Amino acid sequence: MRPGRAQPLSSCAALVGLSAGFFAALSVGLPAPAAAEGWNAARFDPPAKVETATDAEGREITCTFYPDLVIRESDTGTPEPGDAALIPIRGGPPVVCRAAPGASARRLETGGQRFIGRADGFLVFEDASTNGTMPFAVIDAGTGRSLFTDTTTYDGIDSFAAEGATLRLGFRRGVQGACSIPQGGAACWARIVREDKIPAPVAALPAPAKACAQAYRAGKAPKDTPSIVSFPVRLVWTGSLAVEADGPVRCLPTP
Repeated sequence: MRPGRAQPLSSCAALVGLSAGFFAALSVGLPAPAAAEGWNAARFDPPAKVETATDAEGREITCTFYPDLVIRESDTGTPEPGDAALIPIRGGPPVVCRAAPGASARRLETGGQRFIGRADGFLVFEDASTNGTMPFAVIDAGTGRSLFTDTTTYDGIDSFAAEGATLRLGFRRGVQGACSIPQGGAACWARIVREDKIPAPVAALPAPAKACAQAYRAGKAPKDTPSIVSFPVRLVWTGSLAVEADGPVRCLPTP
């Protein structure tokens, strides 16, 4: 079962940087933090207002208003929100949150995600529920086009800057493995590298066996629990995506 998340507004050595208490919390499936560290409002454009309403079908609707657009989310009271809508408002009629989106609305492919915030021409959504890794999506605020997706861990975002058509992100990419490194060792690491297309500089590193052993021991996780690995990523969007990745590789058991 995937624990729900609270609504936001939302290099070769292996290391373990989280406390034993944190891993213990993971092991019993407690809810994740409200948003990955670094997704904070100070890094996003402040909305003019946020409204919550109930539509004709009884669904909770959340509308986030900016001077030029509204992000309308549906089913925000559930762990699986529906696709959001981007509604341009310059020159158009006022947006009534409870009403169905009009003809000018653009459907965003964000089912299961919640709106985190806007930074200049970029909209950021993050999965509303998680199982150890936190997928997010970046969308063009002008067109509603999906620009790229990625996945963080509880370490979150450590740098974020948007200027014009350029977005820069620094974070630890989280990868959910299908096997356990404490149990399978180098063979499991090779499988994660192969199946999850780990970047070459990270794939060349040895299996994070020591980091995994410490994390599993701290969290009292069974040895056969699938492993989540993470590593630093620096990403730049300028109309296309440039990504740099390296170590150290961290490890934790799947909650």
